[in-house]
Amino acid sequence: MEITLNQIKKIVDGNYHGDTSLLKKKIKCISIDSNQIHKGDLFIGIKGKKFDGDHFASSAIQKGAIAAIITKNQNGIKNKIIVQSGREALGKIAQYWKLKSKILLVAITGSNGKTTTKEMISCIVSLHVKSIKKLLVSQGNFNNDIGLPLSLLKIKKAQKYAVVEMGMNHKGEISYLSKIARPDIAVITNIAEAHIEFFGSKKEIAKAKSEIFEGVKKAGIAIINRDDQFYKLMKNAAQTKKIISFGLDKKSDVFLKKTIQGISQIQTPKGLIDIKLKLPGEHNLKNALAAIASTVALKIPLKTIKKGLEIIKPVQGRLEFKKGLYGSILIDDTYNSNPESMRAAINVLANQNNEKILIIGDMAELGKKSREYHTSIGSYINKKKILDVVGIGKLTKYTVDKCNDRAKWFDSKKELIRYVKSKIKKNSCVLVKGSRFMKMEEVVEALT
Repeated sequence: MEITLNQIKKIVDGNYHGDTSLLKKKIKCISIDSNQIHKGDLFIGIKGKKFDGDHFASSAIQKGAIAAIITKNQNGIKNKIIVQSGREALGKIAQYWKLKSKILLVAITGSNGKTTTKEMISCIVSLHVKSIKKLLVSQGNFNNDIGLPLSLLKIKKAQKYAVVEMGMNHKGEISYLSKIARPDIAVITNIAEAHIEFFGSKKEIAKAKSEIFEGVKKAGIAIINRDDQFYKLMKNAAQTKKIISFGLDKKSDVFLKKTIQGISQIQTPKGLIDIKLKLPGEHNLKNALAAIASTVALKIPLKTIKKGLEIIKPVQGRLEFKKGLYGSILIDDTYNSNPESMRAAINVLANQNNEKILIIGDMAELGKKSREYHTSIGSYINKKKILDVVGIGKLTKYTVDKCNDRAKWFDSKKELIRYVKSKIKKNSCVLVKGSRFMKMEEVVEALT
């Protein structure tokens, strides 16, 4: 990094205690993990629910950190910058570092499809710049007030584009992230019931997601799902920003004209594009439309967009097709779950030409309507005529109770797995899905 300790001190508005000769020293790297510290790095203590990063500052200094940013004046630490909040300090430094760069940044939020859309855009952009070194992509779930700043601090001079996610479970979080990242392009994939426990309604979720436009640059572009019931709300939140809409609605700027033998013909402001998408489900087609709208906004040629989308592979744990036991097909959709993504996954299973087995676990953070949402999924399963349903989890019992007589509920994964193994055949297609806390990947491991 081309940034000195003195610059850091000014950026975070902190009080420095220590060797003043170090203020002119350049920081090599910034870390919040004392185990990752090397000589010349800067350590930032972050407070969490179960830990206090300040407690690891001494260890970081011993490993060679030039200084530590902490909230309490610890006598044992020679060189330190005292601030009110380590998280805010991290955000301020990341904001400065991003503003200093000339990188074009695409930020993505939404209830579902963020990671898949991010991977699609990243694949297209990497083909466009012809070098992965010119592209920064936020890794895994680095999409909160710690992960996003850490991603931005990895921006290098050689990089021309960045593609990042922004997640949230409370009001104001997306606004904070957007103002740090200052996107050139901001994407909202959709609005669904994810984290509704913390908002009370989908409308409030839509308002919170729309905060992404608050940090968009003046000449920036908003990418919005025209099919979404809160399209007008999101459009109004974008205010004077240029808007490129996407969806199945033919009033969209980017929309599906028709699909013939697996090839989707898509209309864009730059003309028609034919795509054969490897990812299953209508929801993934919508993710592709969002990616097309975003990369058209980046002025990437349609032939590059086509190539990027046609080589994209499923993201781990998101409708990932695997070889199951006895030659069966297993669909791993265990990354997370909410009512809309559950319905999308059920649709994919329903369209398979095999004997279908659906294995589901609880959906989290649905608030007072949790029972109602789980019961409604049972009705949806009946509508799709999936007979073999297997569930685990207190709330999933309401789903199973709503299903037909062949549906089974278990209170242990061991018993569930034993039962499913007795049902699987060579021509079976098994879908496994549930929220993170259910650890449904354990079921996947047993059945592959």
